[in-house]
Amino acid sequence: MVFTLSTSHEIGLATVGGLFIAFALLSSFFFPRFKADFPTKKGLRWYLPLSFLFFFAMLSAVLVFGKETKVAAAMITTGVESPVYANGNPVAGEVVFKTSGCTACHTFTPAGSTGTIGPDLDQIAAYARQAGKLLRPYTVSAIISPPLSDVPGGVDAMPATFGASLGTKKIADLVAFLDAPVG
Repeated sequence: MVFTLSTSHEIGLATVGGLFIAFALLSSFFFPRFKADFPTKKGLRWYLPLSFLFFFAMLSAVLVFGKETKVAAAMITTGVESPVYANGNPVAGEVVFKTSGCTACHTFTPAGSTGTIGPDLDQIAAYARQAGKLLRPYTVSAIISPPLSDVPGGVDAMPATFGASLGTKKIADLVAFLDAPVG
């Protein structure tokens, strides 16, 4: 889940991945245009080691840059609010809620939605209390790691990729909207 990585880790993964993809595309489409028998027997001496180098570089990058930091992992498991999702805009979150399909599945009075497929989000604070978790971390985990086993009743058909497709900013805004006091 790239959205949980720090910016430097995203840049590292993107750089190594981009180089790997560029090498693969050049090897597949560009070099053979100029030399039909690419890579020749002579060329295999440098091409095979370079291919393995790129392969292992990509694997290493995923292992190094793809790791979640201990701080982020601790925030999720202990229920401490992640600073990544702390400063959302509830007004923008309402737009995200209404334009991302949330209204089709969830009841949430502030949004005027009455969906019955997913959990009733008017009760999200009660669900978090029942699970013994803080509201915002609970809401974040419900979006990025569904389904939550402690959501009572009904079927939670929340797509597992929803958090990744929204991105950090929209999730922060959505969480701010869902967790805003109704009044």
